[in-house]
Amino acid sequence: MNSLWLLGFSASAIGMLSGGVIAWLFKGWQKGTPTIFSVCSGMIFGLVTMEILPESIEIGGWFIAIVGLIFGYFIYKHLEKVSHHVIIITNDAKKDLFVHSGLFLTFSIALHNFPTGIALGANTHDSLTKPMMTAIMLHNIPEGIAVFTPLLMAGFGILSIILGATIASAPIGVGAFIGSNYGMGVPWLVAMIIALAMGVMLSVTGKEIFGTALRASTKIYCVIMAIIGFILVSFYLFFP
Repeated sequence: MNSLWLLGFSASAIGMLSGGVIAWLFKGWQKGTPTIFSVCSGMIFGLVTMEILPESIEIGGWFIAIVGLIFGYFIYKHLEKVSHHVIIITNDAKKDLFVHSGLFLTFSIALHNFPTGIALGANTHDSLTKPMMTAIMLHNIPEGIAVFTPLLMAGFGILSIILGATIASAPIGVGAFIGSNYGMGVPWLVAMIIALAMGVMLSVTGKEIFGTALRASTKIYCVIMAIIGFILVSFYLFFP
């Protein structure tokens, strides 16, 4: 269990860096974004609904899982509201918008990564570790694209990708360390933290990732791609 902090940080960083590299390689080509975002959204939804939340329900029951999901959603909404009061000042209004978008996503990811790390470190079910690692990495690929695309468009370079990935991923390592050392003895609290983390994750996925895909393409195309992602992760989970 002591290595979970490193595994969690690594999974998050790999996902973020992969998304950053994709954003850098294709920063001038926007047609692929809806496909990537939609497929990853479907995969994340599949991982959460078929593997991670059922474990939370098994540990703490339906009530704890539902309360955790609701609290996770409101944490995301509060963060989104607070972000609108942050003022970015550059010499270009468009750059202001790009920087604001990138920073908001970076810190929203960092915020939800902390309870995700606690849940990862505190879970007593070894069967949950693999899907949680996969969810973290898959989740952070489109998030990395979403974070670094506006920052690259604002003129930031490769170092911003490395720094952003580190900032967003560090809370998972810290949370996993805390969870593995102090969170093992209270099953209902573990279940609540897992559900809370998944609530934030689903909210960010639905609004910031799938929502971005919907704004860039047609609804039917995004839904089809999300279904494909859901099917792919189903095969991954049930036919390893």
